Amino acid sequence: MSSHNIIPSLLHLPVELAYRILDHLAPSDILVSVRDVCSRLNAITNIYPRFQTLTTLNLRFCSIDALKSEYLGNSLKSNQTLATLDLLSNGIDNEGACCLADALKINQAITRLDLTRNSIGSQGAQYLADALRINQTLKILSLSDNTIGEEGACYLSDALKINKTLLALHLHGNGINDRGAQCFADMMTINQGLITLDLCSNVIGDEGAYYLSDSLKINQALTTLQCNSNSIGDAGVRYLTDGLRINQTLTKLNLRSACIGFEGAQFLGDALLFNRTLTELDISFNRIDDDGAQYLSNGLKNNQSLRILMIQMNNIGDKGAQYLGNAVKVNQTLTTLNLRNNGIGDEGARHFADGIKINTN
Repeated sequence: MSSHNIIPSLLHLPVELAYRILDHLAPSDILVSVRDVCSRLNAITNIYPRFQTLTTLNLRFCSIDALKSEYLGNSLKSNQTLATLDLLSNGIDNEGACCLADALKINQAITRLDLTRNSIGSQGAQYLADALRINQTLKILSLSDNTIGEEGACYLSDALKINKTLLALHLHGNGINDRGAQCFADMMTINQGLITLDLCSNVIGDEGAYYLSDSLKINQALTTLQCNSNSIGDAGVRYLTDGLRINQTLTKLNLRSACIGFEGAQFLGDALLFNRTLTELDISFNRIDDDGAQYLSNGLKNNQSLRILMIQMNNIGDKGAQYLGNAVKVNQTLTTLNLRNNGIGDEGARHFADGIKINTN
C-alpha cells in the first residue's frame, strides 16, 4: 500500500479507534514507532492517557542499534513526560550515543539516564559531554562499563565544569586511569553541584588518589565517593585521608578491595580523629589485619560521626576483635559494624559481647 493511501487514513482516523490501537502497543512502540509519523498521530498521542503518564521506560536488553537509537532520539526531542530512561545492555555504540546526546540538548524532561554496559567508547562520551554543557534537567547519568577510558573521562569532566545540575555520575569499570582521575579532581574544584561520583573498578592508583585528595580539600558539594576495586593502596589512602582531615561534606567513602594494608588503616584511623562528617566507610576485602584494627579502634574511640563501618574479609582475628570491642565500649555513634568472614573466634566474640553490654547504640 502506498503512502498516499496510508496518510489520508491516518488523517481521518477516529480518535477512539486510534486509542484502541494504542492500547495494544507497548509504551516503547508508541514512543519510537508511532510518534512523528504525522502531525495528527502526534496530536492523538499527546492526549492519550497512557502516553501522558509515561514517566519511566525500561528498554534493557532490547538490542538497540544505531538506527533504533536515531528513532528513539528523535522521539525524545519532543517528549515532555519521560523522566527515567533505562538502556542497560543494548550494544549502543558511539553513533547511538550521538543520537541520544542530540536529544538531551533539547529534551527538558529526562532526569535519569542509564547507559550501563553499552559500547559508547570515548567518542560517545564526548557526544554526551557536549549535551551536558547544554542540558539543565538531567540529574543522574550512568555510563558504567562503556570503555570510555581516560579520554572519555576528560570530556565528561570538562563538561561538568559548566553543567550545574547533574547530581550523580556513575563510571564503574571504564578503564579510567590516574590521568582520568586528575580530570575529575580538577572538575571538583569548580563544580559544586555533583554529590555522587562513582569511579569504582577502574585502574586508579595512588597518583589518582593524590589528585582526588586535593579536590576534597576544596570541594564543598560531594557527599559520596566510590573508589572501590582500584589499586589505591596504602599510599593512596594516605593522600585521601589528608583530604578527609579538611573536607566537611563527604559522608560516604567506599574503598572496598583497594589493596589497603595495616598502614592504610592507620591513616584512616588518624583521619577519624579529625573528620566530623563521614558517616559510612567501607574498607572490606582488604588486608588490614589485627594491627589495622587497632589503628581503626583508636580513631573510633574519639570519632562522633561514623555510623557504618564495613571491614569484612580483612584477616582480623581475636586480637583485632579485642581492640574493636574496646572501641565499641567508648564510641556512642556507630550503629553498624560488619566483621563477617574474618578470623574471629570465641575469644573475639567475648570481647564484643563485653563492649555491647556497655554500648547502647
